[in-house]
Amino acid sequence: MSNEALLSDEEHKVVAGKNIHDMGVHEKFEYDESFSGPLSQRKHRDVFWLILFIIFWIGMIVVAGLAYSTGTPKRLMYPKDYRGNVCGMDNTKAKDALSSNYTKSELSFLSDTSDLKYVFWPHDGSSEEICIDECPTKGDIANPLCDESINNYIDKDDPYCPYKTESILRRCLPTQLTNTNSSDVINKVKKSVSGSSGLSKVMGDLIQGWYVLLVSIFIAVALSFLWLLVIRKFARFMVFFTIFFYFVMLGLVTWYFWHQAEESDNIADDKKMDTDTTNAKVFRIFFYIMFAVIVLSLCALVFLRKKILLAIAVIKEASKAVSDIPMVVFFPLISFGMLLVLYVWWVPVSMFLMSSGKPRLVTEVPATGDPYLVLDYKNEKSINYLGIYHFFGLLWTNAFIVALTQGTIAGAIASWYWTRDKSNIPGSPVKESFLRNCKYHLGSYAFGSLIIAIIQLLRVILEYTERQMKKASGENKFVKYLFYAMRCCLKCMESTMKFINRNAYIMIAVYGQSFCKSTKRAFHLIGRNLFRIMAINIVGDFLLFLGKLSVCILTGIIAMAMCKADDNMSLYVIPSVLSAVLAYLVASGFMAVFEMAIDTILLSFCEDCERHDGSSVEKEPYASEELQEFMTNIQHNKHQSKKKHKKSSSDDEQQNPEVNVSGSGSGSD
Repeated sequence: MSNEALLSDEEHKVVAGKNIHDMGVHEKFEYDESFSGPLSQRKHRDVFWLILFIIFWIGMIVVAGLAYSTGTPKRLMYPKDYRGNVCGMDNTKAKDALSSNYTKSELSFLSDTSDLKYVFWPHDGSSEEICIDECPTKGDIANPLCDESINNYIDKDDPYCPYKTESILRRCLPTQLTNTNSSDVINKVKKSVSGSSGLSKVMGDLIQGWYVLLVSIFIAVALSFLWLLVIRKFARFMVFFTIFFYFVMLGLVTWYFWHQAEESDNIADDKKMDTDTTNAKVFRIFFYIMFAVIVLSLCALVFLRKKILLAIAVIKEASKAVSDIPMVVFFPLISFGMLLVLYVWWVPVSMFLMSSGKPRLVTEVPATGDPYLVLDYKNEKSINYLGIYHFFGLLWTNAFIVALTQGTIAGAIASWYWTRDKSNIPGSPVKESFLRNCKYHLGSYAFGSLIIAIIQLLRVILEYTERQMKKASGENKFVKYLFYAMRCCLKCMESTMKFINRNAYIMIAVYGQSFCKSTKRAFHLIGRNLFRIMAINIVGDFLLFLGKLSVCILTGIIAMAMCKADDNMSLYVIPSVLSAVLAYLVASGFMAVFEMAIDTILLSFCEDCERHDGSSVEKEPYASEELQEFMTNIQHNKHQSKKKHKKSSSDDEQQNPEVNVSGSGSGSD
């Protein structure tokens, strides 16, 4: 990339008379003739965290090896008979681990069911499930004929197949529920699997409508690009429409609470019911709260009106950047590929790990009859700890891939912003940003993603602890609200860290400093431009949400029309809803790129304001003409505030001349 976008090795050394890596993070950016965007000369940063990440992944590979050597995923995928034998598996292997504590006769029920992969519930309502080689397809309650595959497993004195069946998830379920015995079986089946018949229809419709899902993805991509075009051409209208829509929704909700309060009052007067009086009070409280929200929102709108106009300009600038670098939109596909590889690795290892328990026998006490032994498997504590390790690896790696994606997008957009001739962007910004990040900053992304992963793990542990406490001691209001408060704190902490990380990655992409220094620099830059950034984030986030919602709804409507036109679909709602969900995910990926572009443009603009005041040709800002109008206003306001400060200082000196006299006297002494 040319020096319009990147500093050369010599240019990198001095920034405003200082090495950029020695600048205090709290200092404002000053004019430097050599600065023109992301630095080319860099060092490997946060190497310790990259080494830690690599060591952690070596541990992940060791865990996978242990899981594959001890796990048996068939235990999770195949059903069991009433004695715990897994259908489709040689259960006699468990005898080796159990022979020291049990006699051969006690273990005789363990059998090799490798060829018996289906479970069947015989006709007697009190009997239990058994493994068979295929589901019975002939016979009924009055017919003594039965499929041969079941003859060896049913009572010889009662040798008939009680009902026709079909295989659902390797469970032989009745095709018709017209007799009492079949109903008894269904009650037992419900304990094993819920809604399997409906599931088969859903799966059938999804297979039948695969083309709808595929077309929906392309429609979502097209609508996302269309939305970008609309934002670029009609940014002002879209932003004001978003604000208008926000106040309309607030007004409707407020009116609803007021209407419900009035209605409850009228009912209470007619029926003299205390409940309706209480409802009226509650609705009136919510009405006052919403009214206060409207008033505060209007005050914020007046206070931030100029910042909202700046938000329009920044959003338009971000849409230009994404349009000029179309590869930045498709880069998340590479990230999606990396995430896909991660999950293809993680899911099978998890299945082997979950099925790594040791065999044991437990005593089953039926409602009628004698107790009997049942084969069961129990995971050791070490397996549970390995599961936590494996799960944390998923969280960390997932956050790492997201961080690398954000850093790559930030580097490409920053290169675009700090290029004066934006119609002729040198090189391939996305490719060069990605390679630069991979070469120098993987450690920084490993550090930032580690923080996010730790917070996410704490949230999962908190949820698990709450569920265990509910099971142990039931519902407790104090505990419930305590956990609710902790969940809110962790959620806020995660959102805050994601915001800080995102801005730190922008600074890393431009200056190549460590994660901590970049975080501090971004934090201070945000602090100096707090209201500006706050307004743009609020408007931008709501606008992005509307974009995702619009793409989701439109795609869902089109998908439903396609499904209804297909006569072979019975539950066309399911493919339609899934299409809408896929569209939302596609739009979310697209909007994430746009959100990162907005943040990068915004921080670059804030830095541009500090570096270039437009007082000379050399100090001409990089911002577009529309953004330069706001920059001029900002510089004008700064000069005005300085003049006022000087004037007030001189007035104080004139009113209190003795201060200067005493000061000079003391100095001479």
